[in-house]
Amino acid sequence: MQSQNHTASGSLHKINLNISLKSALPDDDSLFITGSTPELGEWDPAGRKLEPRGDGTYALELVAPTGSIVECKITRGCWKTQGIYDPEVVPPDNLVIKVNQSRNIDVNIVGWLDQRDINSDPVQGRLVNSGEFPCKGLKYKRSVQVWLPDSYQSSGKPCAAIYMHDGQNLFEPGKAFAGVDWKVDETVTRMIASGEIRPCIIVGIPNSPDRMKELNLFTEEGKAYAEFVVNEVKPWVEANFNVSGQAQDNALIGSSMGGLISFQMLYACENRFALAACLSSAFQKTGGKIFHQVSHNNFKPVNARLYLDAGEFEPPIARSYFDMMNLLKENGFIEGHNLMGYYEEQATHCEVRWAARLHLPLKFLLGKI
Repeated sequence: MQSQNHTASGSLHKINLNISLKSALPDDDSLFITGSTPELGEWDPAGRKLEPRGDGTYALELVAPTGSIVECKITRGCWKTQGIYDPEVVPPDNLVIKVNQSRNIDVNIVGWLDQRDINSDPVQGRLVNSGEFPCKGLKYKRSVQVWLPDSYQSSGKPCAAIYMHDGQNLFEPGKAFAGVDWKVDETVTRMIASGEIRPCIIVGIPNSPDRMKELNLFTEEGKAYAEFVVNEVKPWVEANFNVSGQAQDNALIGSSMGGLISFQMLYACENRFALAACLSSAFQKTGGKIFHQVSHNNFKPVNARLYLDAGEFEPPIARSYFDMMNLLKENGFIEGHNLMGYYEEQATHCEVRWAARLHLPLKFLLGKI
């Protein structure tokens, strides 16, 4: 559903987190908290180190305004070592704190993600690995993965191609950074078989340690990344697979910073891509530049199809989502025609939620007409 996200502001409240370890901390490891605010490290998995109290528990006091939402996770310093709070929810979702009063919150860590078996569901369809690309202008070289549905045919009518960022997180939970994949293979297989979308392949482009710079076209690394996709990856895909080179058959999909670069490339590479899905896009990371650019860009890709979304429990992203939706409609996009927006209540900023709503942009972008 789509609705407005009203975040009140006003008095400050103290949130006291009391963290108990029901599963022992491995020798030589430390405990960290990370989350959606600067004081929590803005999702750096080693965002803020916690020190034990005399009784072996940990505590942290947070101060936040009325009506705000704080998301956080407990780790041992990386995403593979997340703390588990509910043995039935593995990998763990974000802890979500709605700030409406000062209070104490008890958090019990009952296990660790790296000590649990991550279900590695078999990939439906087939994965093809490329060789390593030159990656001109990028610090980190990489290859890509191409996913082919069982229905893929090497001859006949060319199919559509979807280029997805953060490729490690798409198909196999065991390889995903937090043990959760987007279940792209399952979702696309089901939607092709049911006739909801036309035939397509998926190109998974992995991120690198320079992810925050690469997935932003306002940086030099971002410009080099876009050129890598357009000048190296896309020609290789079109030379080796039965896909259409027409812009209307080529899509970009990503989340967070991947949503940002997908949006930017729709504007910058209009002759290559006419479809983009931008999930929980980090528009706020551009310091207002992206809004200025959309307002003043002579090129308006109104012949493209664009999907945007956000979740309730990611406030900065939700605010920028509503701002961008309004701006796009002021600049020629028509919701329901070439623009789709979706706001999910109680949704956090994570792979689980993006996987659950992936079918929405796929049907909007590639639905049979």
